Amino acid sequence: MKHTTVCWFLIVPLSCLLHPGSARAQRAVDAQIGTWAVEGSADATLYSAALWRSALGPFGYSFRALGLIDRGLEDNSLYGFGPELTLLRGHRDRAGLSAYAAGGVSLAFQSNGSDVSALWSAGLGLELRAPSLFSVTVEARRLVEDTGVNGFWDLREGDRQGWLLALGLSVRWGGGSGSGGAPTDPTRFPADAGAGPSSATQPAVPSVSASGLQREIVETALAAMGEPYRWGGTSTDDGGGFDCSGLVWYAYHSHGVTVPRVSRDQALAGRAISRNVDALAPGDILTFSNRPGVVTHVGLYIGDARFIHATTSGGVRIGALDAPADGNDSWYLSRWVGARRILD
Repeated sequence: MKHTTVCWFLIVPLSCLLHPGSARAQRAVDAQIGTWAVEGSADATLYSAALWRSALGPFGYSFRALGLIDRGLEDNSLYGFGPELTLLRGHRDRAGLSAYAAGGVSLAFQSNGSDVSALWSAGLGLELRAPSLFSVTVEARRLVEDTGVNGFWDLREGDRQGWLLALGLSVRWGGGSGSGGAPTDPTRFPADAGAGPSSATQPAVPSVSASGLQREIVETALAAMGEPYRWGGTSTDDGGGFDCSGLVWYAYHSHGVTVPRVSRDQALAGRAISRNVDALAPGDILTFSNRPGVVTHVGLYIGDARFIHATTSGGVRIGALDAPADGNDSWYLSRWVGARRILD
């Protein structure tokens, strides 16, 4: 029974974390040091390391190895490993401070080898993300040592519990969406942060050749040029901003035209248009993908092989469907998967 439990705690979480199908997920390596203030007993010092990755929506999970070095009796020190679940970690894809929740269970062995414990923990954390790959975390958790591992939360006399305060350093790579992102917005284009042209070299805005309502919709979108990227954003009000599908929704909604709010639904709205620049008209919704079988980004065609869209790296700006000599926009062209016409 003990060997089966150890295999479950070790093999299953690691196989999920290292699965090749998760190549686009955010990942991080964490190192922590902290203190466990045990009630009615000597405190313990925490040393731990973990491999974390984003999962579905706002969730992520990790596999952690830890040591709790008892400052009183050496025989009470614990060494363990196990899975954890996080909520909202990695949601923010820019530098800054964000909060998240975390909890998990570890299988731990006493240093004298006499017993096996389950370490239950849950709490909150703050992550200060630098513009580089690094971030600093501070976590406060309730940590309980449960020596009755054959039962769920079967606390016994002598089981230890208290508050754990830990300081961590993380190195992050991959994703960018938050896919694990973030609740991760399915309309976001994870690789957009470094793939498109810089604001200094973005394509010029063409004259809009459409007439009537189509022209007004495009001009409304163009009036939002320079607005910041904001997940879930649909407004130019103070503190506002747009994500990619929010900009398309805003341009149409401002003129009383109903379109879906998110990119996966916008990719089915109206009628399909040939994926050919010559077939496009201003106001058409362009769909892009950097993952097979799913639309991950949208923009609004404005004419002359140009489109306006909201990007994580530069806010609302102009992109191009042609491939200029410098190659900056060939990234969008290679990921353009379709177009939808709302107005005829």
